[in-house]
Amino acid sequence: MDIVENLRAHAPDCELNGAAALEIEHLRAANEILRAENEILRTALECADIAMAGAPIWHGQHLVLSEILADLKKTLAAMEPAAEA
Repeated sequence: MDIVENLRAHAPDCELNGAAALEIEHLRAANEILRAENEILRTALECADIAMAGAPIWHGQHLVLSEILADLKKTLAAMEPAAEA
């Protein structure tokens, strides 16, 4: 049985159990949002990698793109431990 269902089933009139169940549901929703944002960042990173591989080295935006990739990698690295917690 799911913990939220368990909290609601065993003491449906207990305000504390109701609040805990709502908080758990909120955290699950936030976790799903983080997972979706991580997937968007991963996709952006892959697209930027592909674009950078096809760009000539002398292109003026090469350094800017490299900085964007580095920032994306740092952001992903920082988000992964938070999403797992």
